[in-house]
Amino acid sequence: MQVNEILERRAKREGKVTPKACVENLLQAIESGDVETVIFVARQPDGVIKTGWSNTLHTELLGLLECGKNHVMWEMSE
Repeated sequence: MQVNEILERRAKREGKVTPKACVENLLQAIESGDVETVIFVARQPDGVIKTGWSNTLHTELLGLLECGKNHVMWEMSE
């Protein structure tokens, strides 16, 4: 078993969501037809921010980001 697999299992056991687990869950939803549009923001270890999105109107992408921001703020208030 590789070190990354051990770290993934430990994180899952501790209730943490790793980037890999997050992407795997998203991929399952995409493959089952439950996702129409995707936009992501990721931070690399060196601090560089990367973004990407599926073929969607830019105004819809901005709306999705705003929804995501509101969801995070709501989670913080819980």
